[in-house]
Amino acid sequence: MWILLALIITAPSWAFPVLHFIKPDSSFTQITTLDACTTFSTTVDMVKCNPALFPYQADQGLRMGGATITDGESVNVGQKLILDPIKQDFLRDLFQKRAFNSWAANSSIELRTPKFYMSYDPLLINADIFVFNPASPEVSMSLVKSNRLKVTSGWEVLRNDTLRFSIGGTAYYYRNQYFRDSFFLSDLATKKADQLIDFKKKNGVAADLGGALKFENRFLPKVSFVVKNLNSSLQNKDQDITSENQLRTILTYETYSRLGFGYDYKNSWGIINGEINLPFRDVYRELYTEYISGSVGYSLSRFSTQVSYSKYQSVLGLNFGSKIATIGIFYGKSRPLGDFSTQTENVSGVRFEVSL
Repeated sequence: MWILLALIITAPSWAFPVLHFIKPDSSFTQITTLDACTTFSTTVDMVKCNPALFPYQADQGLRMGGATITDGESVNVGQKLILDPIKQDFLRDLFQKRAFNSWAANSSIELRTPKFYMSYDPLLINADIFVFNPASPEVSMSLVKSNRLKVTSGWEVLRNDTLRFSIGGTAYYYRNQYFRDSFFLSDLATKKADQLIDFKKKNGVAADLGGALKFENRFLPKVSFVVKNLNSSLQNKDQDITSENQLRTILTYETYSRLGFGYDYKNSWGIINGEINLPFRDVYRELYTEYISGSVGYSLSRFSTQVSYSKYQSVLGLNFGSKIATIGIFYGKSRPLGDFSTQTENVSGVRFEVSL
């Protein structure tokens, strides 16, 4: 099944970024921490935050889940662009609607064993549409369709009285179709809809790598290292930029890396955890200072809550569960276009998982 995703590219200074709460393989913890969860070794979905946490996971069996935002108008726009045939009249209607539409969703089927996780992502969606310049209306879009098949595993390579060190990795095969460009309302007079929105295709193999360091001295923080999307075909290349009005989705499919510092406090009333996460372009080449995120959370048995913040995003999440199923709800605020626009979006969404 082909599905919609947003193309990731590091934004040049004159292009504007789009920020998403939900990403291709987001767990509920990733959504509600803004990815500041790479040192969390006590959550059921910790391996998606950092594959190096695999040795500390306990859950086994078959697990299915999905997540989406609940903004009905944006969902409707995204569905018509990707899941339905694109029609000329609908593109004309885009110029009459609100300036910015953004939709995100994902789903996964995952087999968990003591040695590895194997998962298939049948539905991955990020759609971004921005209409601007009323004098000569122009619409900018960032869209991609994709499937993924992934294998994840990890090992604890060092454990003594001083520290623990583990490593892990995820290898995945992807099939992408994507569109990233802008066009004017006047273009609809001379071109058909399928000529304006022409998807490119990319298939390949990519990987995530991670490391996790925990000191036995409880006063020292835990440290994590994660590199995402190595060998991804969706990279930042100047020659790919054909319009300064193109949307740029940040930290989703490009190769980027993270450095995390976290701390857990456990007592009979539950666990309090926190992390500061620093994202870098490519493999620790340049710090993305605007996307540094921090999170603080509390969990007790199958209940957890999380509060997180970054320059352009903030989110509150509540997660309730049992051995069979979990459901999470989240509410967030975002400036999806970063410094390009002061427009603020209120976003709410759900994440559900079922264990068999």
